[in-house]
Amino acid sequence: MGVSIEIAADNDRLRPMGSEVERLWASNEKALKLLGWAPVYGGQNGFERGLSQTIEWFCVPDNLSTYKSGYTI
Repeated sequence: MGVSIEIAADNDRLRPMGSEVERLWASNEKALKLLGWAPVYGGQNGFERGLSQTIEWFCVPDNLSTYKSGYTI
């Protein structure tokens, strides 16, 4: 997005090396079964394509007027 940022990490929240979190994999089978949804993009190229399109969307000022950045559940 053409912006330099500094990433701050909280060491208390970092997972130890080899923790189970590093081995978890998600599946979209349930979304396909219940909703008929399947991803349009796949693999590394799909990830890069989706990320690129997301960045393009955020670069359009009119899109940001409807974006709720402070949303919490």
